[in-house]
Amino acid sequence: MAASSAGERGQVAVYAVVLFPLLMLVVALVLAVGSLEMLRSRLRAQLDMAALTATQAIDLGTLARGGQPALVPAKAEALAREYLAGNLAALGDQLLVAPDAVARTAEVAVSNRPGTDPITGLPITAPTVSIRVVVPVEIPLLGLAGLGTRVDLELTGSAAARS
Repeated sequence: MAASSAGERGQVAVYAVVLFPLLMLVVALVLAVGSLEMLRSRLRAQLDMAALTATQAIDLGTLARGGQPALVPAKAEALAREYLAGNLAALGDQLLVAPDAVARTAEVAVSNRPGTDPITGLPITAPTVSIRVVVPVEIPLLGLAGLGTRVDLELTGSAAARS
């Protein structure tokens, strides 16, 4: 027994030296994915809230005449972009571009007629505002894994004005 254990001295140290960096890499990747998903969730909530805010651009004249609810497209789009720019500012250090640049380049669709939403592809049954953005973000932990730290998140959000 003594001869066989003498040849194995130091193996634990070798395993520790080899496996510790691998373990740290896995931990860094798990934290990076968690950060990315948290950021994606926050961005999606901001998109949904921007779309919901834009549904306040109801054409009051049409409603006063007894017509169906309809949105004023230019006003709804402006509200969506304004809300989006203002609320993305809270994520400032994680975004690789200015929040107002994200809002300016966002694709905003205002639909008053039943049909198919051009952004989400879902059926429209009420006046709807949909938004699609591509947001470049930085996830520094990805650099520990030798990956690029920039990730482009493409997200959509929508809301319908219901009476």
